[in-house]
Amino acid sequence: MLEDMTTFGSLNSANVQGKSRAAHAVANALVSEIKAGRIAVGEVLPSERDLCERFDSSRPTVREALVLMQQRGYANLSTTRRPRAEKPSIEKIFLNAAGHIRDLVGDAESGAYLEQIRQFIEVGAVRSVAQSASAIKLAQIHGALNACYEAIGELERFKEADQAFHRSIVSVVENPIILTLHDMFVRTMLQQRAPMEDQRRHDMMVYEEHRQIYEAIVNGDAEQAVAIMDAHLARSYRARVPQPKKLDLGQMPD
Repeated sequence: MLEDMTTFGSLNSANVQGKSRAAHAVANALVSEIKAGRIAVGEVLPSERDLCERFDSSRPTVREALVLMQQRGYANLSTTRRPRAEKPSIEKIFLNAAGHIRDLVGDAESGAYLEQIRQFIEVGAVRSVAQSASAIKLAQIHGALNACYEAIGELERFKEADQAFHRSIVSVVENPIILTLHDMFVRTMLQQRAPMEDQRRHDMMVYEEHRQIYEAIVNGDAEQAVAIMDAHLARSYRARVPQPKKLDLGQMPD
């Protein structure tokens, strides 16, 4: 009996692996056609029935292949329309990876990791800006700073201006991968940011920190710019750390 169960388990495992290999083969073939331009980006992919006939595969195998394509950025599996061909972008790849990170470490811990990455990116960027920013880049940062000033007291508007100020600094590095990572992380964090009890006071504090960062950049003082940016991001994160539940000591048993 035990031998029969072992044999069945081995056969079942081999069957699953075979289906997975078939799904990868279907996905690879369709991805090759998209890369070669035989299937245009935005074009509706062949129906499941057509793909089953073409690749001599079952519907579950074809559906798995489409999911694999979506994970690689080559398919859009909308629930309201037929699957369409796409091409991957840096942002799509990172968005997919971010979802896996949250599954692995949880939302709270992944949030802390994102903050750490953001701090690493921006502190490095502000050092580079202070050392070598052109007059045009400085003017762009100054414009973003003025937008923060104009948005003080308006939650959504200030969020956008806050993100734009930090982006104006990171963009000086001219690295599309770093900029995409930054945009994703900052956007996610700002969306999760709750209103402050005194929004205007909070915005004024943030603006003042931004102003100090800008002045250090203009003065070419990289160490000062780094120190202020580091403190600014650390304070911002600590302000959003969830507070632990408190015990009512008066109701505790003797």
